[in-house]
Amino acid sequence: MRDLYLRFSDATDMRQALITFGFQDNEEQGYLYHPGICLDVVGVISTTVGEEDPFEYLAEPGYHVNLRVVDDALDLTGLDGFTVNPKTPARVWA
Repeated sequence: MRDLYLRFSDATDMRQALITFGFQDNEEQGYLYHPGICLDVVGVISTTVGEEDPFEYLAEPGYHVNLRVVDDALDLTGLDGFTVNPKTPARVWA
């Protein structure tokens, strides 16, 4: 099992890239599914600017997704162009 952090330009780019990779699209219920991967759509990440209240917020570039790959036999090279390695991820798997 391993975790991946991905960044796309927007939600449409994310959906298309994951479907191309092999996720199944259930448009009726609004989710993507892959039998060997758990998907956590984080979306747009905002960070605070400055140290005084009221804080200003700045949107980080991109549309973010976390994957927990439970099938170690999967070839993940199709996602290499979207993989990022954040120092402190905004959200992680428990």
